[in-house]
Amino acid sequence: MAWTRRGLLAAVAIGGAAPRLAWAADQDSEPLWEVRDGRARVFVCGEGASPPTAWRSARIQSAFDQSAILWKETPDASAAVKTPAFLAVAIDKARPLSTWLSEAQRARVAAAAETVGMTYGFLEPFRPWAAGQGLYSSMARRFGGVTANGPEPVLTRMAQAAGKPIQTEFADYKAAIDLFADFPALAQVQYLSMAVDWIDEGADMWRRRATAWSAGDLGVETGEVDRMRRTYPELYQDYVVVRNRRWPGRIRAILDEGQTGLVLVGCDHLVGPDSVLVQLNAAGMRARRV
Repeated sequence: MAWTRRGLLAAVAIGGAAPRLAWAADQDSEPLWEVRDGRARVFVCGEGASPPTAWRSARIQSAFDQSAILWKETPDASAAVKTPAFLAVAIDKARPLSTWLSEAQRARVAAAAETVGMTYGFLEPFRPWAAGQGLYSSMARRFGGVTANGPEPVLTRMAQAAGKPIQTEFADYKAAIDLFADFPALAQVQYLSMAVDWIDEGADMWRRRATAWSAGDLGVETGEVDRMRRTYPELYQDYVVVRNRRWPGRIRAILDEGQTGLVLVGCDHLVGPDSVLVQLNAAGMRARRV
């Protein structure tokens, strides 16, 4: 669940003190796949909910050590870059949040905001996708996740220290923000509604998804992606399917260069009927779990 939304709202999120959650799963059982073409190969792994303690996995560390390049979703950016880029497209003074939502939806958002230490008034200036970002970020903090502990920042630091090149799904931070800003109205509201759904489920949801993935169990995340597909089909298409279809070309390029690479994406992109793995297999690149 370490989606592109991870970290995008750091400059404006409001979070309270986060309780520490039990973290009993074996994080060295995290799912890992391999795509081969002769001697070239690409490892593919996913990032789930941010853990309360530092992430580590000897298996994925080994895949990283063998890799000449790291691919991930979102490019790094400083707060000085993030804040103005976000605010430039997050706020529509002519159309505040309440004008996008029904009375029932507004009530749900207000209750969810209170649960994670925010207020509806804080969210009111924002477009739905940006309000969703605020809720996701505060939910992570309130439910015990520490973004800096996840595999993406850990592997990024390792790549930087080793001098390995880092490539990203989005060309720059603005492109990552534009993914959300360009969502159609219905998909934006669905994104916000999904955040409310998860907050309503509480910290047990966060722990269940995170521990299942770290233990190598794909079932919980598969169920969540299937729920998104059924309940929020427009969001699912724009946020999951369109992006998943672009990964085989990137992975093919690594293989064609005769390299070994490590690809890290949000775990929700690795399960379900339209996953990156399904797209790879359809493109003739068999993804084998290792």
